[in-house]
Amino acid sequence: MRVKRFLAVVVSLCMAAGTVSVGAPIITQTITAHAEFANKFSYDENSGVLFLRGEVDGTAVRDFCYRSYVKTIVALEGTVLPEDCSELFSDFNYCTYIDLSDADTSNVTDMSNMFSGCKKLSTLNISGFDTSKVTNMNSMFYDCSELTTLDVSGFDTSNVTNMAGMFLGCIGLTSLDVSGFDTSSVINMSFMFEDCKCLTALDISSFDTSNVTNMSYMFEGCESLRELDLSGFDTSSVTNMSFIFSNCKKFTSLDLSGFDTSKVTNMSGMFWCCEKLPSLDVRGFDTSNVTNMSSMFGYASKLTALDVSGFDTSDVTDMRGMFYGCFKLSELDVSGFNTSKVTDMSLMFDLCGSLHSIDVSGFDTSSAKEMGFMFKGCSSLTSLDVSGFDTRNVSDMRHMFEGCFVLTSLDVSGFDTSKVTDMAGMFENCCELTSLDVSGFDTSNLTDMSGLFENCYALTSLDVSGFDTSNVKYMGLMFFGCKKIKEFDLSGFDTSNAISMDSMFTWCEALTSLDLSGFDTSKVTSMCDMFRGCSSLTALDLSGFDTSSVSYMFGMFQECSAITSLDLSSFDTSRVSSMTDMFYKCDSLNTIVLGEKFGIIKEAAKLSNSSFWANADAPGIVVGGVGEYAVIDNKGMNTYIHSTVAKPAYPTYINVEYSEKYHQVRLKWGKVEGADRYDIAVYLAGKWRVQVQNITGTVYTSPKNLTPGKTYKVAIAARVNGSWDTANAIKNAGTITIK
Repeated sequence: MRVKRFLAVVVSLCMAAGTVSVGAPIITQTITAHAEFANKFSYDENSGVLFLRGEVDGTAVRDFCYRSYVKTIVALEGTVLPEDCSELFSDFNYCTYIDLSDADTSNVTDMSNMFSGCKKLSTLNISGFDTSKVTNMNSMFYDCSELTTLDVSGFDTSNVTNMAGMFLGCIGLTSLDVSGFDTSSVINMSFMFEDCKCLTALDISSFDTSNVTNMSYMFEGCESLRELDLSGFDTSSVTNMSFIFSNCKKFTSLDLSGFDTSKVTNMSGMFWCCEKLPSLDVRGFDTSNVTNMSSMFGYASKLTALDVSGFDTSDVTDMRGMFYGCFKLSELDVSGFNTSKVTDMSLMFDLCGSLHSIDVSGFDTSSAKEMGFMFKGCSSLTSLDVSGFDTRNVSDMRHMFEGCFVLTSLDVSGFDTSKVTDMAGMFENCCELTSLDVSGFDTSNLTDMSGLFENCYALTSLDVSGFDTSNVKYMGLMFFGCKKIKEFDLSGFDTSNAISMDSMFTWCEALTSLDLSGFDTSKVTSMCDMFRGCSSLTALDLSGFDTSSVSYMFGMFQECSAITSLDLSSFDTSRVSSMTDMFYKCDSLNTIVLGEKFGIIKEAAKLSNSSFWANADAPGIVVGGVGEYAVIDNKGMNTYIHSTVAKPAYPTYINVEYSEKYHQVRLKWGKVEGADRYDIAVYLAGKWRVQVQNITGTVYTSPKNLTPGKTYKVAIAARVNGSWDTANAIKNAGTITIK
């Protein structure tokens, strides 16, 4: 009877696909099978159905995985599955329907990865499964991402020891009944429900977890779950709880008061991204054996209170990102933390933007190696005592205090930085610091100083004279935005290995002088915006700069509005691809020294031409053109100064655009200094006649439908201080032909 029912299923599948001929035998028409396996399976090519029968040979079945033509698998009555069913149907990537309801599984002991990777499987009938002897269900349904329903309510799991990853990646499941599971023998539940993103409820209240040792990632990524009843959980044997509730983004409450954590060694990421939890009671946690607390509360961004004052952290080695992104925590008592074994403190309080104070004065940091980003984004901290920090083993301090906007003082004078290799952005955006003593810093192993003091607006002085920079590669943004510092002693800087100096002194507005004569820039590739906004500098001697490796100089001196002279005689611009805005708004610049290897200053460099440029050897000859910005094609060693030639009171650069469609022209010309009006005159019938008067802009469009082919002689005059220089305008007249 059951055979007939299965044949009916096959007929319906085949007819739906239009592959069954009228009157043709149902089974024998297109079924093929290898002779040696004929009594174990057969395959219908028309319908894409793989039939299992008799005692199934696991190896033979596995040979069909990855084959696109297997769409359906049906176990006929009398089918007996092997004792080892691990990976039996794994990676049948194109199979959408599996019916094993008539298969005999009474002797099966291993179902690990049995259906893993069946990414297109939408229907799975295993209602008749006898799982009484099964011990391993590890990753049984892993990555069955198209399944929306799955009936495992009849499973006998009394002998199962491994349920790790059992439903991992079943992202389409909206419900799952495991309330009848006997889990008394289970040891491993890690990843069990990970990424079951659509589950809105899960009843595990009857789970016996007394023997479970691993619960890592158990509910990770269950994004739709709002609550879990864990009151019956016995966690007395659990050693690993890492990421157990990670990314449970809709949890609004979580009662863990019954959790016994006395054997737990790993709590990393335990509540990572539980972003809707407003509170969490972990006061009963026994953390005496925990070694890893990295990211434990990371991005639990709605937490307003958290009591960890009773935590025993004497064995903890990793606190990386422990409170990362706890934006709303306004207070946190970690004063009792024993950190003597902690090697990684990076990101520990990163983005704890509501903390006004935090007592880390008692921290034993003698084992710490990583402190990067430790207090980054603690934007409300008004005080921070790190004076007792033992940093002798620390190698990374990058962005350590970045974004501590309101800190007015910080004592790091006792820091041992002899092993530090990276200080990028260490004090970046510490905008209110009025003093900072780094004179004792040992920087001999540093390779990155980029952004070290970036936007330390309130600092008025900074002693870096003792810095050993011999290994530093990155100096970009180092003093960016140090607006109140008037001088730097960089005479001891060894820059022989530096490759980046972009924005190094940008917006150092109070700097009146800067001695960089000792700088070795032979390896530097970028100097963009290097001195931008140094508006108090009046002179800059860069005659020793080797720029043979530099590719970018855009904005290098932009807005150095007080600078009067630049010695660029050693500059080699052969590799420079961009000088855009290099001299923009250098309004006081009147002397530039260029050497043999400095090529052309293009218009894009925006060297102001308000007073024409000339070679110092011939001040009466304009060499930079008469446009708004100078164009200087340098040859050899030259000093350029402002020309003695007066600027013309008429437009000198006139551009003509033609429209063949409308038979008209558009005239554009360079702005004449001091001009308030322009007139356009045309030479007609032997006389100059004004055609357009009192133009206030520098663009004029003619009427449409002028005579194609007709030629006009056109002059543009300007009114400067009430006077019109028409004579010179006519001398500079041009000819246009209508198209």
